[in-house]
Amino acid sequence: MMAHAEAMSQTPPAVTDELSARLLEALGPAALIELTAKVAFMNMSARMNVALGIHSDGFADACRLPPLEEPATTERSSRH
Repeated sequence: MMAHAEAMSQTPPAVTDELSARLLEALGPAALIELTAKVAFMNMSARMNVALGIHSDGFADACRLPPLEEPATTERSSRH
């Protein structure tokens, strides 16, 4: 399931027919649609937050996990 979410989140999306077929077999059509819709909504929300300059409240810091990726430094983000 995470592979599907990660593939959907790439630019451009990298979901393959094989990945979709494996998930369809494992989850069934309704769950595959629900998973895909949820990932799409979360991606839309994240992109909107970035575009509006809305930043994390730091809740993930409590997990003490290193970030998967460091945010890119841009002229716009360095002004905030």
